[in-house]
Amino acid sequence: MKEISRARRSLVKGISWESFACILSMLVTYWYLDNLRDSLCLTSILFVIKIILFFAHERIWHQIKWGKIICKE
Repeated sequence: MKEISRARRSLVKGISWESFACILSMLVTYWYLDNLRDSLCLTSILFVIKIILFFAHERIWHQIKWGKIICKE
């Protein structure tokens, strides 16, 4: 059975991971800045940037053959 990873999977995977990381980032920036508005702003900007970078990273690695095992059907 051949397994195919679609772009949608990479996007959902990135959003789910980044949501978890976003909460942690928000807590750390709030603790450091002691300003909820600035913490939310910074965290939101980082969330968008990191989703885009994660998606691109996933799609690039999807094209790399190294470490994959090809199963013949």
